[in-house]
Amino acid sequence: MSSKTDKIYPDSGVELSPFTAKNYDQVMNIASVGIYRGFIHRAIKAIDIQPGDKILDLGCGTGRNACIMAKYLGDDGKIIGMDVSSVMEKQFNKKCAKYQHIKFINQRIDMPFSLSEQFDKIFISFVIHGFPHEVRQTVLENIFAHLKVGGTFFMLDFAEFDMNAMPLLYRFVFTKIECKYAFDFIERDWKQILKGYKFTEFEEFFFFKNYVRLLKAKKFNSNKKDRLKIAIPTDDGVIIFPKMLGMAKYMYIYEIENGTTFKLIEKRSNPYAEKMQHLKTLDVYELIQDCSVIISAHIGKKGITRLQQRGMQLIFKKGKIGQALVEISHDNHKMYKVQKENF
Repeated sequence: MSSKTDKIYPDSGVELSPFTAKNYDQVMNIASVGIYRGFIHRAIKAIDIQPGDKILDLGCGTGRNACIMAKYLGDDGKIIGMDVSSVMEKQFNKKCAKYQHIKFINQRIDMPFSLSEQFDKIFISFVIHGFPHEVRQTVLENIFAHLKVGGTFFMLDFAEFDMNAMPLLYRFVFTKIECKYAFDFIERDWKQILKGYKFTEFEEFFFFKNYVRLLKAKKFNSNKKDRLKIAIPTDDGVIIFPKMLGMAKYMYIYEIENGTTFKLIEKRSNPYAEKMQHLKTLDVYELIQDCSVIISAHIGKKGITRLQQRGMQLIFKKGKIGQALVEISHDNHKMYKVQKENF
């Protein structure tokens, strides 16, 4: 068994002893009180794997996740699992032996590496929180370098939360099991961090009482031009929220690309939905300030003034989002192609 001083990061829980590595799946099941076994299937389903996807699974461990992902792939798809543990490698190859399109690479993910290809999707599960933050930056650089333009990064890990507000039992388990870097991880704004690495179009899926999150982000195409973002308040993604703008659960962000195409690019949760109305419009503005247009059913008079003062174009529509987008395209006498599969 490795001693604490044998580790590159002595305070990390990522570098496992041979015993823990050999029994990793059981350890995860016990540490999560059996919940991990269930939500990993739901998390991988949310990844929306296509038959031809090329997937890189970083810190792949025993191959449990890769075997679940493989069920969604066709003959043209493939998965490369990457891990530094030789104990994990043996388990991975044994678990995934029946899948011809799965391969293991023994490689540290926290140091620069270069593969001969880029991937449609990159997945990392409960690994990145266990590194010092400066090391996480190297991991993100590796991810960005190996993801295709327009490809999607999925980070399944702890969500951002206040540990002191956790129920006593959860807090006890977290403090006893997790390494010190996890405490730093949950306090950081990971969407903002990923924006710094040119990721965009974020979407979140929450599990385990919202303490675990699958964070989805796309690699930004810096060659795109004439991008115009439109924010639409909604509770269900279909109907424009019929009441005041700031009371909606979500802001759906659409993009007009090259003046020809409407495209849904992001679903943002509105944390101010239950807040008192006074000055709520300014809070909502902070949530959607990268947008140029808001389509809404209702905005208060003061809110209208505040948003217009900040350069927002306001369009008032009711009913279905798709129909509203078609109508504003006609209103502006432009020929927009509406991607109806988004509605």
